[in-house]
Amino acid sequence: MRQLLWVPGTFLVLAVLVDLLVTCIQAGEGRLNRTVQRTLYGILSALARVLRQRWPLVWSTPVLIMGTLLVWTVLTWLGWTLIFWSQPGALIRSDTGQPAAFWATFYFVGYTLSTLGLGEIVAHEPLWRILTDVAAISGFFLLTFAITFIVPVAQARADRRELALALHRAGPGAQGLILTALDDHDRGLHSLTVDLHTVLNRVDAAHLNTPYLHRLHDHERQDALDLHLPALGEALLILQGALQGECPHGLRRALASVDSLSQTFHATHGGALPPPPPWPDLTLLRAAGLPLKSDSELRAFLDTHRDLRRRLRAMSAAGLWTWDEVAQPAKDI
Repeated sequence: MRQLLWVPGTFLVLAVLVDLLVTCIQAGEGRLNRTVQRTLYGILSALARVLRQRWPLVWSTPVLIMGTLLVWTVLTWLGWTLIFWSQPGALIRSDTGQPAAFWATFYFVGYTLSTLGLGEIVAHEPLWRILTDVAAISGFFLLTFAITFIVPVAQARADRRELALALHRAGPGAQGLILTALDDHDRGLHSLTVDLHTVLNRVDAAHLNTPYLHRLHDHERQDALDLHLPALGEALLILQGALQGECPHGLRRALASVDSLSQTFHATHGGALPPPPPWPDLTLLRAAGLPLKSDSELRAFLDTHRDLRRRLRAMSAAGLWTWDEVAQPAKDI
């Protein structure tokens, strides 16, 4: 039975390697990474809902990243331990020449993956010496991919914060974004479309390549993309569906980026979508002098974007934000 332990050991090593390649090089996330993160995120999300506080979600970034790295490391370590342990006498103690015990083998694999070896335990035969080199190389790959895993997350979080902060200062809420653009920006409504196009594309591309970014939450309200992106999406829908005359230049491109982000969010989180949010009340926008269509025309338009609005509501709910906060009345500016 012991002689067959190399089979599950090899499976574990290859499973981690494939998961690393898919997660760090291909667009998306590996199955192992997805399983680990969904489990940890589910625990944090459940705790946040029970406590009715956001602080467990704030810990999502370190918990998910460290949890993933820990699982990759432990499974690689265990896999190589099973491979070396499967053959009695594959490793011997250099001082006594006796076969290494299981925990000595575990120790040997640990320092082989992380260093060039200490020489206390050595491989006795050429095959096991070669496998020792392969294990050391796999440890190098694990470290390299760990860096590749972390660095894009840090860059993407900076872009997310840039977009969220810009929207926070232009808000609050969907109608607040519209009125602030009209009253406090020299480019008017174009500040919600053309001016945000570059950063929206960057954020959208980052989430397409690294979808688990949708599981990361921020502590400060001003940095919360899961609050401000739904507000931007609702604002763009209101402009496209209710504004009389020509829409602001770049609106459809901006809305396409928001729609893409909402789709990667739903693909990452899964589950049933909530009902669409309430119809917006345009009283404040009409009072500001905006030429708007009737409420019935707006509702007919929004009904064609029902799924998008449901995804935006799910995004805000995942961060424990209410839709009232997303569509905060512009009078509170």
